[in-house]
Amino acid sequence: MRRITLVTVCAVAVTSAFTVRAPAPPAESLDDLAWIAGHWGGEAFGGQVEEAWFAPAGRSMSGSFRLIQNDLAVMYELLLLEQDDDGEIYYRFKHISRGWEPWEEVRLEYRLTELEDRKATFRPTSDEPPQNAPAWFTYESPSGNRLVVTIHGGESPIVLAMRRR
Repeated sequence: MRRITLVTVCAVAVTSAFTVRAPAPPAESLDDLAWIAGHWGGEAFGGQVEEAWFAPAGRSMSGSFRLIQNDLAVMYELLLLEQDDDGEIYYRFKHISRGWEPWEEVRLEYRLTELEDRKATFRPTSDEPPQNAPAWFTYESPSGNRLVVTIHGGESPIVLAMRRR
């Protein structure tokens, strides 16, 4: 009887050691990203940038971005943070030029891969993002009135430092 118990304990220990578990999502819900919500503005890309986000509702947060150069809006982004049925949070967006001309034929899609305090990291779901798309990016809010978006993929990161409006 002792031998059977010892064998059972060893078998359970070995099985537990080799059980592969899917990594837990970095966030439980979009409420963990509610600090992104609001109206933000700053200077970048040779002009003024604005980004606005609605608060989480219905497992989504929607937003928009626009770039104004020489008093003319020249580029927009339609933004969506969405929590899918698998529990993962995705950042999906499209670039649009003045006159509603899309830059990409398909949406760009990134997954939330890390969330630490008020810093969220998003990496592409495809092996290679399309041209004009970031390799990866972060959103960070070091304080309630600042939002910093860092875009990686070129020679050096592009930093959009915005303040709450």
